[in-house]
Order: sequence, then structure tokens, then C-alpha cells
Amino acid sequence: MIQKIVKNLSKYMLVYTLLVIILGIYASYTYSLSFLSNYIMPIVFLMIYPMMVNVSFESLKQIKKAHKSVLISLFLNFILAPLLYWVLCLIFHAPLNMEIALILLSVAPASSMGLGYVGLAKGDMIVASVIVALAFILSLFVYPTTIHILNLGKNVVPISQVINSLIFVLLLPLILGLITREFIIEKNNKDFKTLKPYFSLITLVFLYILIFVIFALKGQLIIKHWENVVLISPIAIIYYTIMLLVAILFNKYIAKLDYSHNQSIVFTTVSKNVALTIGLLATIFGKEGHTMAMYPAIISIFQIVFLMVYLHFSEQVRQWWES
Repeated sequence: MIQKIVKNLSKYMLVYTLLVIILGIYASYTYSLSFLSNYIMPIVFLMIYPMMVNVSFESLKQIKKAHKSVLISLFLNFILAPLLYWVLCLIFHAPLNMEIALILLSVAPASSMGLGYVGLAKGDMIVASVIVALAFILSLFVYPTTIHILNLGKNVVPISQVINSLIFVLLLPLILGLITREFIIEKNNKDFKTLKPYFSLITLVFLYILIFVIFALKGQLIIKHWENVVLISPIAIIYYTIMLLVAILFNKYIAKLDYSHNQSIVFTTVSKNVALTIGLLATIFGKEGHTMAMYPAIISIFQIVFLMVYLHFSEQVRQWWES
């Protein structure tokens, strides 16, 4: 039953995300919901903690077997992606808060759905798990470094504030996730595969709740500045088109990887953890972060579309790869 619910919430994420955004905007015009801002921190924690339980950090033991694919994914995830968003924001004259939100999204680890796509596309799950686990660990250092670079000449946010938020949003859930998985589940001989859907369900439910809260708090502001929503569309379309093409062509013609490794890299670098990014923006930047969090929420719609289209043509990609 739980697996069916999780599958439904994941499969129709595009529909549910759009529905939650519309409901949030409608609620912002109908009710006074400013009190919801007091609940953002616990919602963020309850969304990210189960996500960390589901990350397979023990897969890092296999890193030597996947070192080439891992290095490529790190380049795509932490160098090409932020540079691409930065250039696109310059070209389209995006406001500073949008630029910051998109660059922080660009260095996020893959979403849990990224791993799901890898399995459906017959990618190498071990390689994908190593990439995701390593990206989560490195993000503890990448996020403060990225914000420090953004701070240069702009004074975006004090770095101490960033560290405090990272401890609550990333480090503490990561530690508790490891403790839950290693000491409570495995030492009590629990079958993690039977428990994993429950953790996935909690993450998805609180992701939708958080998106609703963000748009319920800022819905009127979003409508007032509708031009920013329109502006994000060409940025997202160009970004995902270039990222997919670069990843595929590099993997095939330069790195000469096999098809399964390519799929693992594509779905764990092009797919970004929107939930984690929204949580960080909402906690690091305070009330301004609530506005900034709407950008990755909107981007997630484009991300789902691009990845589902690519997944749909994965068999054709495999045939082309092996020809």
C-alpha cells in the first residue's frame, strides 16, 4: 500500500507540484497564513531527515570501481552546472535573488527520484549510489564555498548564518540518518527495503507541504512579480537542454563510457535535489529565502519534464549508444 502511494506521488510529481503551487497561491489571497512561517524549520527537518536515511552511504566503499564516472559527475555537478546557471542569469539579466537560488540549486546533490530514473533507464545503480552519497558529503563544503563566492562584492548573507543553517538542514539530518540506518535498522536485523518506502513517503509529503507553505506565504508577491516566473522558463529550458547534451556527448565520445554508466551520470547530475535547496533557502535567507525558494519549486516542473522525456527515449539512446 505504502509503495503504491510513494510510486503515485513520484510518478505524478509534475501534477502534484502544479496543484500544490496553485493551491498555495489561492490560499495566499483567501486566508491570512503568515503564522505558517513559524513552522518552516520543523517542516524542512522532517523533509530532509528521512531523505538522509535513504541515502546509501555504504556504497562509497565501491568508489574505486566507479572513479571515472564519479569524477565526471563531480565536474558536471559542481563546476559546469553553476557556471551554466551563472552565464544564463547574466544573459537574461535575472535578479540577484533568482541568481543565488539557481546557483545553489545547481550544486545540490541528486534527488531520490534521480536514483529511481537510473533504475528505470537500466543504469548502474552502484555507480549512481556512489555519486549521490559522495555529492551529499561534499555538499557540506560546497554550499559554504559557493555562498562565499556569491558574497564577494555583494554581501549576500553572513557565512556564520550559512554554517548554522547547514548544521540544522544538512549535517544533523545526515548524522541522524546514518544512526537510524546503521544502528537502529541494521543492528536489529530489520529489512531496510521494507522500511524505505515509509521514509520516502515522509520526504515527499513534507516536500509538498513545504511548497504549499512557500507559495501560501508569497503567492501575492509572485503574482505581482509575474515577470520573474516568465523569465525563469527560458533559463530552465536552455539549462536542461545543454546539461543533457553535454553529459551525453561527453560520456559517449570523450570519456567513452558504457550506456549504464552514462545513465547513472545523467540522472544524478541533471537531476537536482529541489527539496534540499528549498529547505536551505528558507532557513539561510529568512523571509527573503521564502521568496527565493519559489524559483527551485518552479524549476522542478521543468526538471521533471526533461528527465521524463529523456527516460521515455532511453531505449533509443541505448540503441544509438551501442551502434
